[in-house]
Amino acid sequence: MTKKNVLFYGLVVLVFFSGEFLVSRGMVTGTPPALAAKTITGESVVNRIASGQGLIYFWAHWCGVCRMMQEPVSQVLKDYPGVTVALKSGSEDSVKRYLNDQGLDWPVVNDARGAIGDRYGVRGVPAVFVLNPEGNIVFTSSGYSTELGLRIRLWLAGFF
Repeated sequence: MTKKNVLFYGLVVLVFFSGEFLVSRGMVTGTPPALAAKTITGESVVNRIASGQGLIYFWAHWCGVCRMMQEPVSQVLKDYPGVTVALKSGSEDSVKRYLNDQGLDWPVVNDARGAIGDRYGVRGVPAVFVLNPEGNIVFTSSGYSTELGLRIRLWLAGFF
């Protein structure tokens, strides 16, 4: 690899991580703010994320990038505890219909007005908060993430 290529790829990585930092700036880390007590199916959120290491995923039915993340998030939620938050996506019934239409069985808290998103510092969706084994947020991400990217963050969270 030539020096010019190394500089180019180094610049690409720098721009990517700078952009990621700017977009996720202001998102909460450390102790997560309280979520609603129940998902739209009546399941306790505390039971979903109290076990520690896992994720909190903010999404919206109107978000195209969120639609692209449905499969990665579904696969990760098979192996890790977590909860998703439908941000400004309408009533519980409309969120349930969307999940059914998309074939998703996620645990979902409905944040119709965006109050939970505000407490987490979410300025855009999709947004992911990765929890370590103690239940603290150690990584945040805004924008598209692959399944591998989510799994790497979750694996790394085990060391923090």
